Amino acid sequence: MKLRFITWMLCSAFFVTVAPADEFEDPKQEELPLWEIGLFTGAARIPDYRGSDEYTTYVFPAPYLIYRGKILKADRDGVKGIFWANDRFETGISLSGNPPPDEDNRARKGMDDLNAIIEFGPQLKYFINERKNPDPLFLTAAIRAAISVDTDNLHTGYQGFCGGLKAVYRNRSWLENQKITLGTAVGIDFVNRDYAGYFYDVSPADATPSRPAYQADGGYAGFSFSVNATKRISERWMVAAYYRWDNLSGAACADSPLVKTENNHIIGCALIWKIHRSEEKVARPTD
Repeated sequence: MKLRFITWMLCSAFFVTVAPADEFEDPKQEELPLWEIGLFTGAARIPDYRGSDEYTTYVFPAPYLIYRGKILKADRDGVKGIFWANDRFETGISLSGNPPPDEDNRARKGMDDLNAIIEFGPQLKYFINERKNPDPLFLTAAIRAAISVDTDNLHTGYQGFCGGLKAVYRNRSWLENQKITLGTAVGIDFVNRDYAGYFYDVSPADATPSRPAYQADGGYAGFSFSVNATKRISERWMVAAYYRWDNLSGAACADSPLVKTENNHIIGCALIWKIHRSEEKVARPTD
């Protein structure tokens, strides 16, 4: 099992999406701490890459920070609120990534190892039922640059760009008495030729009788569906669980010899401990 800094960082980012920031708090509270720090202890089973039939399980502790400033906000969605927002729209930063695949991946035997990927870029949200709604339903559109990071020496390289459209729903009302928040999302992804090639190209030098040479095309990169649940145990403790299904049927890269399955299933869970919070309070932010 890998235990490297970039892997830890990317898995931490994964769990930020599992545990929404304000699910630490009683939904009836009108004011929240300006900032708080805490610790995740998480576990996740993640495929080496989309389309791989080989998985790696990560178990790790990771700190988190929530900040609810007027200009800058940092929470489950990364950095946001630094551009513009109104009742229906919000702009911000989209962050994502992929830990480094296992060096012993059978489909890539004899090929260069893939590095970790960090993705970042602008994001636009449209709230169907207004940002202040306690059970928000919104659409997101994002485009992100992809940077590979060699976890041994921290060398980086540009690997193209990706983007996607997603519909997200979060519900705090149905199981409010049980202090449980539910979430679900569906989305489609797109990549350019460089990004697709990073994961799915097979050069003539790497071709074998069972792995022919292949050059990936950019375009549609798959569909995803996810569900998550968070439960507040106490003022300082929370548990979270996450499931996501990725499907590559019809994707531009689906016929790559490195794609061994059209379906990936990702599961994760986390125990979250809120360590310290500021005395200064701010009005509860809209989603």
